[in-house]
Amino acid sequence: MNALAKKGKMGTIRIFASVLLISIYTIVSYNILVEHVETKKLVQQVIRFCLTLLLMYFVFRGKKWAVVIFTFLFLVGSITALLSLFSNAPGAGKIPLVVMVLIYALAVYHLNFSKSFKEYFKSVST
Repeated sequence: MNALAKKGKMGTIRIFASVLLISIYTIVSYNILVEHVETKKLVQQVIRFCLTLLLMYFVFRGKKWAVVIFTFLFLVGSITALLSLFSNAPGAGKIPLVVMVLIYALAVYHLNFSKSFKEYFKSVST
């Protein structure tokens, strides 16, 4: 693995760590705000988190379909968060949405346009 591929691997790890942190923040903040924890909703959130981890594993293994799915999901997440910014929520409640839009947009860029990721992806998919 050359230096560019190593840079792509580290960038991917950073992006994925950021996405996981956003997911954990969302799960925790939702369950703190509700009066009582809804078991069904919590199970759905944990399953979604585990599926995210599984997709990340397949991206690291060099699966193109996983990159396509992640790109689609990150685009949908970014658009949804952007639309939510125009809601009537207080200003402080919009900060996580801004962070989510930035991280998801960076993830889309990294997975589709970054030379270092393309080099890393080429090295692991061969």
